[in-house]
Amino acid sequence: MHRRMHLMLPIALALAGVPGLAQAQAPATYPTKPIRLVVPFAAGTAPDMLARLLAPALTESLSASVVVENVPGAGGTIGVDRVAKSAPDGHTLLLSGDAALVLTGGAYGVKPPYETLRDLAPIAQLVITPNVLVVANDVPVRSVQELVALVRSQPGKFSYGSGGIGFSQHRAGELMNSMAGLDMVHVPNPGNPWPDVITGRVQLMFGNITAALPLVKDGKVRALAVSSTTRAPAAPDLPTVSESGLPGFESLSWFGMLAPAGTPAAVLKRLETELQKAMASPALKERLAVMGAMPGVMNAAGFARLIEIETRRWASASTPSTTTARQP
Repeated sequence: MHRRMHLMLPIALALAGVPGLAQAQAPATYPTKPIRLVVPFAAGTAPDMLARLLAPALTESLSASVVVENVPGAGGTIGVDRVAKSAPDGHTLLLSGDAALVLTGGAYGVKPPYETLRDLAPIAQLVITPNVLVVANDVPVRSVQELVALVRSQPGKFSYGSGGIGFSQHRAGELMNSMAGLDMVHVPNPGNPWPDVITGRVQLMFGNITAALPLVKDGKVRALAVSSTTRAPAAPDLPTVSESGLPGFESLSWFGMLAPAGTPAAVLKRLETELQKAMASPALKERLAVMGAMPGVMNAAGFARLIEIETRRWASASTPSTTTARQP
């Protein structure tokens, strides 16, 4: 018996050194300390607002503090990279929008220091949000048709804003350029693109609905349409771009949660289950509806497929020379 144990010990020690094998075993208890929920964007942005709605629910269900940490910069890639390089123990999580996750294929010349599906483990997609096409108040149009006609009459004279190259706001602007035959100039502002539109330095933008609607209600910008193919419940009077002269136009943002690759499967499953419960809460659904966000809960496998598909879709995208990005 003792001889058998002596023979087994070297084998056990050798297996312990096999990469990933120790990580495959879930810890006896989880979590064992506070959880950092990294948002790779500034406070007040759509993913930040979602994170702060989810944090209390997860704190209660996981019996551990969930603290939101904003790590903005480089279009979200700094925060994503920080999580990708964190210990894979479930105590550092990421809540990110689509751009920083699907542009790893080199779209628009963006090549972050990580590969999403290699370095991160998808847990769940959480919400989908349309963008709202808004114009500065001094732009003399009241509809998409009027905007297209005005921009088409003055090639290269109009600009659209975004939070950065490859963001859904950028992709929506390029889609409008392509579908309507326009020559708008992209003006990215990674800090905060809204002041550019409010002051008229930039004439229009496809802004995320959660940030756009309050500004529209305050009269700081004028809304023309939403970028989804169906009208948004939070703004039912706004037509879609698709029904306003560009059939089939659709550009959406989505947000999801991920963990560092190698996080134990049992921990990932626990987080997925708790997130699904939180997102099913009537109170949370009501808050999301007010923000204009639509629950779009997708399990880990579906979320991974979505990231893979979207990465391939945008891999060859580039900014045309006629709309060269410039800073205001």
